[in-house]
Amino acid sequence: MPVRLSCIVHALYYIARGQKTLGPCSKDDLRNFLAYGSIKDSDLVKNEHDEQWRPVSTLLELHAEGHISADGLTARPTRRRVARYRDYNRVPYNQRGGAVLRRMIMGFLFVPPLLWLAAVSLYSDHIFRQKKDENGYLKVWGRWVEVLVTIMIIVNAFAWWMAITYASWILGPGLQELLKGMGEAVDVIKSMFNDMSMKQS
Repeated sequence: MPVRLSCIVHALYYIARGQKTLGPCSKDDLRNFLAYGSIKDSDLVKNEHDEQWRPVSTLLELHAEGHISADGLTARPTRRRVARYRDYNRVPYNQRGGAVLRRMIMGFLFVPPLLWLAAVSLYSDHIFRQKKDENGYLKVWGRWVEVLVTIMIIVNAFAWWMAITYASWILGPGLQELLKGMGEAVDVIKSMFNDMSMKQS
């Protein structure tokens, strides 16, 4: 019995739609196809260990996970469709782990807008790693990274506020003197031009 369960968990499946056979695909693929309406309960499926085709609605492994209800109807998706990738080079740049990590570090240390860009990518999409799971798909960053970035943004904002406050406290009087000196220089230049214009007239 344990051997059979292991086969079900790691089995590859084939889907028959009309005259076409699709596959092989994993159980996760089947789950996603069902959730987003790419296949129907009535479509035929066969796992690599079976000899006969059967309707998707009869797959016990999907019933057990709650992807098919007791009446055979597929549960509606509760989240937006998520793209999955096997090739890191096909992942959009803003969803590549390396790019987002660079933005996080550079943004935290030097240029805050880069940290904000990284946060937007994290909050709106999955960020893909170069490592693959057992089905050959790229793994994604865990949701704990969102918490980390939120903390980084708060710490970064506080640090910049402290730095600007300190700089204005130290440089404040000096800046006022500099501006006063520039104003006096402008007045001198104006008076020189006025004298020159009076002599010419």
